[in-house]
Amino acid sequence: MPLISVSNNEQLRAEYCADGNYPVIFYFYNECNLTCDDVNPIFEQVAQEYSEQILALYVNYSCQSLVDGTDFTVEATPTVIVGINGIESCEDKLVESQITEESLRALFQKYCN
Repeated sequence: MPLISVSNNEQLRAEYCADGNYPVIFYFYNECNLTCDDVNPIFEQVAQEYSEQILALYVNYSCQSLVDGTDFTVEATPTVIVGINGIESCEDKLVESQITEESLRALFQKYCN
């Protein structure tokens, strides 16, 4: 599965609920955030390595309205959230300094088939 870039509400909602019981890993970033600049290539690399098993989405989070109509809670960028069956997994959420190559690999590995 390719790494999919999401830039609007309709696309986010469609991907959020589209895969049923299949886990989807959402990466919320902001183009103006320097931490995101550091994390973006790490997320992309790990997501590509697991692309056969897990759908990963890049979500350009430029305003709060992007998550309206979903159960996502994004308070800062970057944030990585696992969504299953249209519901955010609270135990599997990484925020800012928690996002490292090791933590991303562990998260992806947890949801591999």
